Amino acid sequence: MDRRIEATPGFCILWALLLLVFPLRLLMAAAAAALMHELGHILAIGLTGNRILGLRVGAGGMVLETMPMEPWRELFCALAGPVGSLLLVTLQAWFPLLALCAFVQGCFNLLPLYPLDGGRALACVLRIAGMEKLLKPIEIITLLVLLLAAVCSGLGWGAVAVWGMLAVRKIPCKAARFAVQ
Repeated sequence: MDRRIEATPGFCILWALLLLVFPLRLLMAAAAAALMHELGHILAIGLTGNRILGLRVGAGGMVLETMPMEPWRELFCALAGPVGSLLLVTLQAWFPLLALCAFVQGCFNLLPLYPLDGGRALACVLRIAGMEKLLKPIEIITLLVLLLAAVCSGLGWGAVAVWGMLAVRKIPCKAARFAVQ
């Protein structure tokens, strides 16, 4: 690492809110999955001979700042994160929550939406093939399909969030033994 590590205020606020809503064990599993994901990127960056100039953690995730890369190197580095996440799925028998978080994170990051890893990989493939103009239409179609799937399933994004909170069965503080979670 050549320069800096930065955590934005948005990251701190997001984690504070998440700690209020979700159980600590779920957040720790998600953080461990995110760490493995980033380690995949870091390993690939090192293997391609590139350097990490900085690391920024924000509400939207983690960003590794590197020197510019050729498209094939960037493709390798972009896909290494989801591969790192999906490798954790093999631990499902021993760490089911970690495997679930890693699977969801790996699949989410493979969506062909820039700047997610899938979008970066798609941009690299299209750049190599000389068809960069297709990136925006593919992103728009992906977003429309996701929106249509949410609407057709009868679940708006608010319903999904409420269902997620109910699924983890957060115990109200007054019902907890020590009144602290």
